Amino acid sequence: MTTLKFLLAALSLGLASCSLQKVTSSAQPTAFLTSSGTNTSEKIRRLPFDHSWKNNSVDLSQYKRVVIRPVTTAYLHKEEWMDSYSVYVPDAPTYVKQCNELARHFSSAMRRSFSTRGSRLALTDSTAGRGTLVIEAALTEVTFGRPEGYVGSMALPGGSLINSAAASPVNAFELKVKDAATGKLVATVADRRGTRLKIVDFNQLTYDKANQEICDEWSQQLMQATNKDLFPQVKRTWFSAF
Repeated sequence: MTTLKFLLAALSLGLASCSLQKVTSSAQPTAFLTSSGTNTSEKIRRLPFDHSWKNNSVDLSQYKRVVIRPVTTAYLHKEEWMDSYSVYVPDAPTYVKQCNELARHFSSAMRRSFSTRGSRLALTDSTAGRGTLVIEAALTEVTFGRPEGYVGSMALPGGSLINSAAASPVNAFELKVKDAATGKLVATVADRRGTRLKIVDFNQLTYDKANQEICDEWSQQLMQATNKDLFPQVKRTWFSAF
């Protein structure tokens, strides 16, 4: 078994050049987050996000339900669409369309996570009454990957060239949690993330699956963040076999 673990580890290192490198820089906060007035450099140690803040004057135990608003793409830097340029994202309008699809996926993923047995909060669509939180989120950066086989250079509109192997899937998001009855800010979160390393990465055959997986992982972690009893430490998965 020890030999097998060693071989898997060695193989993962050998394939690292074919996978997304670890994202080491945090995204610059957009107006979505800065408008909240919170210190965006704060971080709660038990959470795996670049930024996390909780209003210490709020008793979280009073909340029993959560409303999840549709994820917005209004704060995306849409002029950076060329970082995702491929046959699947040939122009800016297509990029915006695919980002909107990813935002809908993120919204659905959060609803699924907060509908599981591990969620301390019950998912609802009603903001009436006390004890309800509202989650508002924004995708602030999206770079789609390029399917395997795109190598060398590709021509961009206008005649310029880009290295087709340069794009790796990256997402960034920002999130605000509010009291549904009063509108009081309860918490904020932000993160920028690439995909985990994989021994066999079938996502290299697609342009958006890796981005969806990032949103899926965020959704699970956000749910876990609300249940400290069951999830005293919320962890990120850095590596998987597939």
